[in-house]
Amino acid sequence: MNFKLDVNYLDSLIKTSQSSEKVEDPIKKTIQLGLQASCSIYVRSGKKNWSGSGFHIGNNIIITAGHVVPADETLTEILVTFDNKNFIPATFLTSDPSIDSGAVRAERIPNNIPALQFANSDVIEVGDIVSVIGSPEGFHDTATVGRISNLHQSINDPNMPAWNDVIFVDADILEGSSGGMVIGTDNLVLGTIMGVTGQHADIGVGENSVCPSNKITNMLSKLV
Repeated sequence: MNFKLDVNYLDSLIKTSQSSEKVEDPIKKTIQLGLQASCSIYVRSGKKNWSGSGFHIGNNIIITAGHVVPADETLTEILVTFDNKNFIPATFLTSDPSIDSGAVRAERIPNNIPALQFANSDVIEVGDIVSVIGSPEGFHDTATVGRISNLHQSINDPNMPAWNDVIFVDADILEGSSGGMVIGTDNLVLGTIMGVTGQHADIGVGENSVCPSNKITNMLSKLV
């Protein structure tokens, strides 16, 4: 086949695409802010290594999931990175398995990294637009978008207290996003990613579960 596109025709296609008006989604600016505060967390305990997601809330404090920085492990090294290039040592602050949330404190945070604030998770509503921002499998600065699909949900398993009174979202939770933020269009964090629950959670199919922000702020209040 010897058909070739005319160069002028191809240029006209590109110009048309560039001149078209772009419809802005209301969550886009929120995502841009969230990406700046989002970080990857790399943890070592003896010969074991794993990673997770987190975000900066000021005072060099990084919030993440409790199972990313478990209290029952001797954590020999914690590193956080906001750009996947510069790795900042951090120290363990707290971890509460009853809510699956934890916090570490970095030695330093670059001045250009914003500090996020928490929403009051008791006043959020089903249908609110949210974005999940994290580092699934080390792919830094990954965002998915959806809505709050349910509130105050529990699996009522006494051996899994963290999964009581949680938030469900329909935004995709990619593997490795644990500890990442769930942020709303008001730029406030309404919770952190726990994971997927349900009968088929082992294959990633189920309810995307979030630790409510009020549980996290209660955990932090115990550090005062």
